[in-house]
Amino acid sequence: MGFPQTATAAYGALEPALVDPSRAEALVFARVTRALEAAFATADASAADRARALHDNRRLWLAAAAACADDANALAPDLRAALISLAGFVERHSSTVLRGQAGPEPLIEINRRVAGGLTRGAS
Repeated sequence: MGFPQTATAAYGALEPALVDPSRAEALVFARVTRALEAAFATADASAADRARALHDNRRLWLAAAAACADDANALAPDLRAALISLAGFVERHSSTVLRGQAGPEPLIEINRRVAGGLTRGAS
């Protein structure tokens, strides 16, 4: 059996819940959220670690906004608009956090809720 057939057989044997796109997205949100929590968990965390965690969160939300802006996106238009609006909030609030004028709690809470919604939507 060649490599493509082997790969197909291996992926075909996976539990459907493990390869569901919503579940994969939820796992990404969870990973980024854990990194944010860890970066802000203690007062002695480095500014570089905090900036890195915020940057990764911004990148995630930029990708989400781009996906929502795509005309081929199957989500309802009002949900797409809401997610794009959240991405804008994440961008603005991240800048405020970087300046030391706010904490990351709203970003963490938003990510948790989105991950939870994606998990509930997974088949």
